[in-house]
Amino acid sequence: MAVTVNATFCATLVDTWVNLGVRRAFIAPGSRSTPLALACLRNEQLDTVVFHDERSASFAALGHGLRTHTPALVLCTSGTAATHFFAAVVEADLSAVPMILCTADRPPELWGRGAPQTIDQVELFGNKTRLATTFLPPDETDPASWRPLATQAWHCSTGQTVAMDVQPRPGPVHLNLSFRDPLVGTAGDLPPATSRANADPSGADDSPPQPDPVDSDQLAAAIASPRGVLVVGRHACAPADIFELAEKLEWPIISDHRSGCRTDHRLAMHRFDAVLRTPNANALLRPDVIIRIGEIVASKATSQWIAAAARSGTTVIGATAGGRRIDPEDVNSLTLDSTQAMPMMVDLANDQPDRTNSWAAQWSDIDNRAHATVEQVLEAERTTTLEIDVVRQALDAVASGGALVVSSSMPVRDLEWFGQPRADITVLANRGANGIDGVIATAIGVALTGTPTTCLIGDVAFLHDSTSLIALADRDIDLVVVVINNDGGGIFSFLPQHQLLNSHAYETLFGTPHGTDITALCQAHGLSVHDISSDWASRTEPGPAVVVARTERDHNLQVHERIAAAVAADLS
Repeated sequence: MAVTVNATFCATLVDTWVNLGVRRAFIAPGSRSTPLALACLRNEQLDTVVFHDERSASFAALGHGLRTHTPALVLCTSGTAATHFFAAVVEADLSAVPMILCTADRPPELWGRGAPQTIDQVELFGNKTRLATTFLPPDETDPASWRPLATQAWHCSTGQTVAMDVQPRPGPVHLNLSFRDPLVGTAGDLPPATSRANADPSGADDSPPQPDPVDSDQLAAAIASPRGVLVVGRHACAPADIFELAEKLEWPIISDHRSGCRTDHRLAMHRFDAVLRTPNANALLRPDVIIRIGEIVASKATSQWIAAAARSGTTVIGATAGGRRIDPEDVNSLTLDSTQAMPMMVDLANDQPDRTNSWAAQWSDIDNRAHATVEQVLEAERTTTLEIDVVRQALDAVASGGALVVSSSMPVRDLEWFGQPRADITVLANRGANGIDGVIATAIGVALTGTPTTCLIGDVAFLHDSTSLIALADRDIDLVVVVINNDGGGIFSFLPQHQLLNSHAYETLFGTPHGTDITALCQAHGLSVHDISSDWASRTEPGPAVVVARTERDHNLQVHERIAAAVAADLS
């Protein structure tokens, strides 16, 4: 094959990214992307993974970034293929997940002329990316710009530079790369990797907007209160720092599993959702101060409790990475950069006298009572498979050091509300936009890092991402997908639509029964399928597997209602 400028340009990009730390490329097949696809395949330090569907490829890259905190490359051809990246781009933006997206494009002389497989791809993802650049077809006159282009993409994706006058955060970047024929060729000599390849060429010295300054007096006044609560979500500080602060202050901790703080620690509350649903929760447990660290938890009851407490005079302080405002209730009196605020809070807590107040003990007592009540209700309801029990089985089955990828809607909520503590695993979920897109693909991306992975997902989300089942049986990964199959959208049973609409209207628009034989679908893809009642956690066959749990939507709603009523009665 002849040496071509396309091949040399693409080999230079890949070589630069590999030198910076990229180790995996996710590629959806296509013609116009041939130069970069070949460059990925030919680089021995890059693991190239092919997905038949662009959306699956992009969510797998998202899962890789969630697990490793480093960007993967994701590539597609021109035209509508690129539009299928959008959902993953939105999630990566909101969840601050690094990702380098490359969309191949037709040459400019074909733009706007009705050429096939040609759409306007310039800044296709709007303001959802940290960087969006369209690079015209490479030629022999511009090789000096190739490594800086790749380097800029890396730095913007990893949150090390400012490209759009925003607070630097990891996230997706978009390179729209235009290629002329010939698309197949061999790379020539690459431009030298100068020191600039390891520097940031895009203006890292620009000053982005800053979060609120850390007011030590205001923090000191907040921490002086004996009645405070820490609410901790993903992107918080290290769990050890959270526990140190809580121990100094004798404050309870409300947290989700993604935070790493759902452990057996004496100050970690586990049934807070059931407790905060009770009518008298505000009277019993209204704090003087709430410090929310990281992202929000899934519990709507917790959000409503925070809002009600703020209306009653509780001070609410947010501390997030980079000082990003996460405040859906619009109650924060301060929004601080957690990397700056956390050490200061620990220092201020060290100056506080030892506390022996009953505040934390009161929370623990109520939490323990709620836990006992929950278990009593569950024991009485085990006449059929319970979704809460399926969630617990999936959590138990994750190997130590492994990962649990949880779908939005009911699985992530039931995990937060009823899941047992696990300090030895990583829990991941696409909660930036809270969508059900690409959950299986995200789990595949996590598993491709070599991490034993369990995916907990509902049937609608499973079917929504069924293209990710293509060739899954051939992937050399440790992945178990646990599907809760209640033949429709179970979460809608908890919304007013279920009570206010007649059965036909509700089932048509919200219950949405699908009637799909999930076992047969998986078997058609050559996958090993198990029933939830089997000893699936001890399976010995290699490769991916699917576990199907058939449940009943109406019974699941009744179980949750009985739990809420029983806890409320006990705490009245």
